[in-house]
Amino acid sequence: MQFRVLGPPGIHDDVRQRSVQLTSPKQRVLLGALLVRLGTRVPTDELIRELWGSNPPDKAGNALQAHVSRLRQQLIEAEPSRVNTPRLVVRGSGYVLQARPEELDSVQFRLQVARARRLLEADPHSAALVLRKALGLWRGPALEGGAHGPLCAAAAARLEEERLLALEDLCDASLRLGRHREVVRRLEELVAAHPLRTRFREQLAVALQRCGRHGEARAVGEAPRRPRAGEAGPPVRTGNVRVLRDAAAVRPAAADPAVAERPADRPGDADLLDPLGTHRELVRLRGRLEELTSQQHALRTELQRLTALMEERTPVPRRDSA
Repeated sequence: MQFRVLGPPGIHDDVRQRSVQLTSPKQRVLLGALLVRLGTRVPTDELIRELWGSNPPDKAGNALQAHVSRLRQQLIEAEPSRVNTPRLVVRGSGYVLQARPEELDSVQFRLQVARARRLLEADPHSAALVLRKALGLWRGPALEGGAHGPLCAAAAARLEEERLLALEDLCDASLRLGRHREVVRRLEELVAAHPLRTRFREQLAVALQRCGRHGEARAVGEAPRRPRAGEAGPPVRTGNVRVLRDAAAVRPAAADPAVAERPADRPGDADLLDPLGTHRELVRLRGRLEELTSQQHALRTELQRLTALMEERTPVPRRDSA
């Protein structure tokens, strides 16, 4: 069984190779909220807020129970062997969806991205392959159609930021491999969609300069910033001196095609991406930090699960009357 949040919340039956059809949009929201807290109890009041916001219906608890019951039944139909050990269970005043971490597509994505970052400096070709595989897990915006309440909305924002960071790493790997001609169009689209992300702009300036498009590279280097409080009008553009200086250090691609297609991990190209020579080290450290953060999250989730289990099994001391 595979649970999906990199797109609309969903369930994929690996045995029969089919998606489990959810019966209503509310059921999709419910699944998303449970997957965000996979393996831990989600209180009833939080689930009600996810499904109906600040205007829950009368007897919202009963309505929630009905949605939970239908989702539990669909899970059992997809896995008949678990009829006596259902994945969706009641725990205290909430519900828990039980699954192994590797059954969640966002966990697979994070593991693959962490692996790619370890490869990026020494083997950008393999890093690019792993990053493309990781990004291929996405079927649309994270938790699409289910990111209405605070739980899902916050998780969707975090996942989208992780997707953009992975795209930045993929563009970095392409530049290291000398694939600037191939990546220019994609970077133009990314800069247009995310004009305030500095790393996309830096990468585009480098790619354009390598292609001999010096004027366009200089224009891209004029990075926008957000207006300060009280300022009116569109974002003000300020010169990105470092990007322009780096881009100017590269000969036009048309001047020497053999050089233009040479792999980008040759000496000197690290300075192209960062004149201080720190870019690769920062990428490595960031990958390690994100890997540790992911592990910390998994440990915290397991601690919460064990704590909740202990609280349920620990008897409350009885006070003797005076």
